[in-house]
Amino acid sequence: PATPASAAPAAKGRRRIPPGYGQVDPRIAERVPLTLSLRDGVPLFPGDPQFTWEVFADTRTPAHDDGGFLLERITSLGTHTASHISAPVHFILGGKRLNQLDEDFTLMPLAVIDVRARIRAHGPDFFITRADLQRYERQHGRIPARGCVLMLTGYAPLFFSGSGETSPYVTTPAPGFSGDAVDWLFRERSILATGSDTLGPDATMDLVLQATTRTLLHGGITLENVGTQLPRMRPHGDWIAVNGNRPAFSGFQMGFTGFTVPRH
Repeated sequence: PATPASAAPAAKGRRRIPPGYGQVDPRIAERVPLTLSLRDGVPLFPGDPQFTWEVFADTRTPAHDDGGFLLERITSLGTHTASHISAPVHFILGGKRLNQLDEDFTLMPLAVIDVRARIRAHGPDFFITRADLQRYERQHGRIPARGCVLMLTGYAPLFFSGSGETSPYVTTPAPGFSGDAVDWLFRERSILATGSDTLGPDATMDLVLQATTRTLLHGGITLENVGTQLPRMRPHGDWIAVNGNRPAFSGFQMGFTGFTVPRH
């Protein structure tokens, strides 16, 4: 059976740089913004609350010498909108909340599974399987322990088209990870996270959301709505940081930053 979400993910041991990941030092690497920020009309998972806000106070003056300030107030927002992470409690009774996660999630070695050509050739209705992941490893290298595995579909630019539940970012069918593939990633590769440059790691046709369910059941997190510059990240050898506040919720808006080799 899968590891309960209340348990810590496996392979805690000594922290080492995984093979193939020593070339990129996050302190001096090329930084890649991977965040899709809140905006008016932000795409929404069907049924989620609308995002609305207002100016609460604006006391600024041209002289800038009297302590004036601008302060906005969010009047409606779901915790799983725009770039965010989901904690185990999002799906799993007894699972950890964001504030209970350890710091390993804040910087992870990254593996990117690029399915753009497959979508163009065969359409979006498929799962990334265990065999696909093993094929990736033969081509690029072993998926790193304590890592994050992201699916690259190329859909992120659609985030800026349309609004709410009718945005093409929401309505365009997408592939996703199979539950068996996620189980393999956690059991055999001891990863920490799955995610995608879509609404999440699940295929649109997957009504039971097995990728998210299995990720959270294993005590991992999902990175959802990863930004438009994900194609700049190499399939193997780069890093990703998750930054932001972690309230005692099932999910919350986060910033994602990639670290890669400089572009020439």
